[in-house]
Amino acid sequence: MRRQAPAPWHFGILNLSHGVVSGGVSGTLLAYMLRQQGVTPHHIANESSLLILPGSLFFLWSPITDFLLRRRTWLLISSTLASVAVMLALQMNSYASRSAVLLLLLATCLIFVAAAAVGGLVASLMRPDQKTRVGCFLQAGNLGGGALGGGLLLLLAPHVSKFTLGMAAAAVVLAPALIVLAILEPPVPRRDTGFAGQMLLMGREFKKTFLRLSALPAVLLLVSPLGSGGAIGILSSIAKDYGVSGNQVAWTNGLAGGMLILAGALGMALMPTRFDIRIAYAVTGLCNAAVLVVFCFGTPRPWMYILGSCLFLFTVGACWAMYSALVLKIVGAPGCSGASRYAIGVSVANLPVVYMAALDGWGAKWFGPKGLPGIDMAVSGAVALAFLAWFWWERVSGFEIRIGLAEELPATEPLPL
Repeated sequence: MRRQAPAPWHFGILNLSHGVVSGGVSGTLLAYMLRQQGVTPHHIANESSLLILPGSLFFLWSPITDFLLRRRTWLLISSTLASVAVMLALQMNSYASRSAVLLLLLATCLIFVAAAAVGGLVASLMRPDQKTRVGCFLQAGNLGGGALGGGLLLLLAPHVSKFTLGMAAAAVVLAPALIVLAILEPPVPRRDTGFAGQMLLMGREFKKTFLRLSALPAVLLLVSPLGSGGAIGILSSIAKDYGVSGNQVAWTNGLAGGMLILAGALGMALMPTRFDIRIAYAVTGLCNAAVLVVFCFGTPRPWMYILGSCLFLFTVGACWAMYSALVLKIVGAPGCSGASRYAIGVSVANLPVVYMAALDGWGAKWFGPKGLPGIDMAVSGAVALAFLAWFWWERVSGFEIRIGLAEELPATEPLPL
């Protein structure tokens, strides 16, 4: 019988768990609770940096989701264990203690296993023309989980015990993952090649996915500075130079900013599914660079900062949705390493956030308050125009990208789970 594919929004709900752990608990809630416990901002930043690290390294352990069990089973296992780790971490007397940090780090590593499983499910179950929309919902789920889940737990924290807060956090992490029970996934095929042969086949799939000429423009887009959002964390540092009050910064770069990023990601789900995702990404990145010109008008004013920040955050959300969709397009057919290749694509796409944050900081040091948005605008705008010129040349010369694997792997009897 033909299996009915899940709706794209199903994957957005599945990704809520990832957002709650990596953005809500390890970000919003943890920073507030640590400050309440008297921890200095410097140590808070160090702990936050440690918990961000798995986002760039999870390709090292995510290949487990391509073996033994169905990806939905791996998703349920990892989400359940992550919820338990979060619950135990929030029972600690000090959230800066080694035990609390290790538990939160474990929860973050586990939830990235779930994220890799979600990527593998998309590769296995969704048609190519649906993956752009799915990518938008994935990013919306990630952002929504961080903003809404973190906000909900932050509202509860001052009024409940640590046990209740931990149980609530565990429930918020696990509940979205349960929707995977409604998704029908084919059994994992049993391979005749053995472990060594399986690794060889996976290596060939990695090569066919990332190391071929037709995929080069898409892979370079992932590591480009377009819409990286590297300035998000340091944009508030120039608010004082624009005459913006603390409350205005808290609102613009806090809850309202999170909702704007979420709206930008959801807005891209309305884009026609057959539109070239690479061109859409480049155009969206150009828009993200263009709105930064607001910061550069004449004498800095509060309205410049607020308007520029709102437009910047909205277009960053749109760009993040595009990079999620682009990763899914590059991964293409599931093969025997769909989740692993998805994890590598996401890890690579996280690199621009790091180097653009550093570059924007140097811009502020070299050229003053306007240098931060100015250098981001110049670099991202120039790269976006270069990519659009590249795609125009491809169209003229007849060069077309073919994203996906050209062949499926042989399989015999399926495993039961």
